[in-house]
Amino acid sequence: MKLLTAKKRSKKKFPLEIANTQYIKTMTPLPELLEGEKLLNPIEVLKHHISPEPRFGANGVAYKEKEYSVFRGSQRLQAALQLGYTHIEAIVINE
Repeated sequence: MKLLTAKKRSKKKFPLEIANTQYIKTMTPLPELLEGEKLLNPIEVLKHHISPEPRFGANGVAYKEKEYSVFRGSQRLQAALQLGYTHIEAIVINE
């Protein structure tokens, strides 16, 4: 596990696995992080209930349900991916 940590201290933050997170994949990575600056704030995520029964969308394609989705921080997450991180610090905002 390679974790991108945030400078801001909070009892609510936790390491979030990027692979199990829904985020906007077309966002450009945050240039400041790519240039070597530190992550100041953790990303903000929403926690979802995963249905025990499979759900299907258009043309019968099964949904790929994920426990978390990014509310604020898709650019930071994209930069973390480009820098080779597998986890990023996050805060759940809807508990």
